Amino acid sequence: MRTSKRAEKLTSSPLYVFAKKVKEQEVLGRKIISLGLGEPYYDTPEIIKEAGISAIKNNKTHYNPAQGSMMLRKKIAEIHGVDFECVSVSSGAKPFLGSVLWSLVDDGDIVFMAGPYYPPFFQIAQSCGAEVVLVDTKPNDFQLSAKILQEIFIENKTKEKKSCIIINSPNNPTGVTYQKEELEKIVKVCRENNVTIISDECYSNFSPDPAFSLRQFGDEIIVINSLSKSHAMTGWRLGYVVCPQELNVIIGRFLENYIGCPSSISDASAITALESGQTLPDLLEQRKIVHAWLDEMEIPHAKSTGGIFVFPDFSQIMKKFEISSSLDLATFFLEKAGVALTPGVAFGEKYDTHLRISYCLRPAELKSALEKLKAIL
Repeated sequence: MRTSKRAEKLTSSPLYVFAKKVKEQEVLGRKIISLGLGEPYYDTPEIIKEAGISAIKNNKTHYNPAQGSMMLRKKIAEIHGVDFECVSVSSGAKPFLGSVLWSLVDDGDIVFMAGPYYPPFFQIAQSCGAEVVLVDTKPNDFQLSAKILQEIFIENKTKEKKSCIIINSPNNPTGVTYQKEELEKIVKVCRENNVTIISDECYSNFSPDPAFSLRQFGDEIIVINSLSKSHAMTGWRLGYVVCPQELNVIIGRFLENYIGCPSSISDASAITALESGQTLPDLLEQRKIVHAWLDEMEIPHAKSTGGIFVFPDFSQIMKKFEISSSLDLATFFLEKAGVALTPGVAFGEKYDTHLRISYCLRPAELKSALEKLKAIL
């Protein structure tokens, strides 16, 4: 079958390739401790589950509006201090990565993103026809810099063409939270250079200031978020966008034609989730455990200050064991220690000596995994 050139731009990430290897080991009956999953270890709170059960019993099982129920949109709007016409809801955050870029980007337009990056950022931007420009943050301890962005924007002549930037803080995969003062400078630089900001805030509840949103610096900023991490609802698939009303109209058309509607059951449960004020466990203990282990093993890493990840550089260990890629290193740890980590190359080719560690496990299980790794190092 002849497929489109557009389809050829969309490839499988090493993240998913390695996830298949992990599943193969588990199918063989091997007990694997995963430090690769980007989801909470705890279950959805009971009050949210009950809301879902109630929705089913009350026959809220029919089509939902394409942009989500009015009640949920108004609740999200209240949290962000906007009109509900500026809010759309869909089945997770990814539909909004796609719909926002589809709405903003024409062939040849530029999408800037910090490297390392969440793999779908790159894939979706490319499939929309964008030229992707990566901003390597490793030399700056994985912090995004307004000064460096200014230089890159001038170099790419952003004042003469359409462009946007995806900002992700707390960052996946580094766990670094961008400093608020620097973010304010970044917003100013983007404004001056005609660069539209898309802020992925899916890990905001695991930041030093959970209530902070980049949209506080300007109504033109597009915010994408979800309830997956904040309310332990990864399987419920419920995300949203907050954006200027004129853009939201276009996003609504995209959702009508490409997605359909968010689950009516998840929608009803999300209202309860946002109204409940449910407090979920923080990860401060786990963060201390993994930092202490990395320090003990003398593995270089930027301190994780938010999110659920840390992104150490294993280059010295790779030399010791004569391993040439992060995929091979992750496979080595999987086979020898029964511990799964995510290959750094999934987050950009420059990061092939890194592995992403998720520390969102029960402390005892996290310690067990790190002891298993230590035993083979």
